[in-house]
Amino acid sequence: MTTRTTAMRTLAAAGAAILAGCAAIGTNDDEAGFVPLFNGKDLSGWEGATDTYCVSPEGYLTCIQKDGVGESGARNLWTTKDYANFTIRFDVKLPPNANNGLGIRCKPNGWCSREGMELQLLDDWGDAYNGSNKLVDVHYTGSIYGVVPPARKVNGESYLNKPGEWNSVEVTADGSRIVFVLNGTTIVDADVSKYSTDGTVPADGIKRPGLHNKTGRIHWCGHGHNILWKNIRIKELP
Repeated sequence: MTTRTTAMRTLAAAGAAILAGCAAIGTNDDEAGFVPLFNGKDLSGWEGATDTYCVSPEGYLTCIQKDGVGESGARNLWTTKDYANFTIRFDVKLPPNANNGLGIRCKPNGWCSREGMELQLLDDWGDAYNGSNKLVDVHYTGSIYGVVPPARKVNGESYLNKPGEWNSVEVTADGSRIVFVLNGTTIVDADVSKYSTDGTVPADGIKRPGLHNKTGRIHWCGHGHNILWKNIRIKELP
């Protein structure tokens, strides 16, 4: 065997070892177990307000509602499947003063912030929600709506990027523990079993009978704003 042949075989073996190592790493990466919840082509796997949610030319999920603020599930888009314990990841871009929400463990056509649970998605920077119109802390992005406020930066600013910029969101619902990670920072980590459903904790008088639901649909809660979503994927937990 020539020296050249030996060298070529050594290089080939080294290359194979590198590829094998990469494959092994790939099977254990941070996305292992996640499956798409939106295919970028149509609304397969979703139902509800399919006349006002659609797919943009770029392959993003978007809301084109023009009928004002919707407080009922009739203006929501929800999965055709129930989910109990899971981690959902997605990227979202909010226009100025946008308002939406991630509803979880809610029935079809349900009012998520009461009959399930709503994780707020809102333009925290918007003038509609600040100044004289300032919201209470349990109504800003990442909050378990009306129940648990999100953490904010030391200077009081939101961890949400400015309007027109993409945000990375990860929400985990594991039993009664709800974790909301926004752009790499955990802004909510709460045990909702500690909160009453009768409107006394928090003391706003609003009953939330669905707060302790074990399972239900995943919703996007429409409010008539042209929000964009991409890379929506989910991993079910035991």
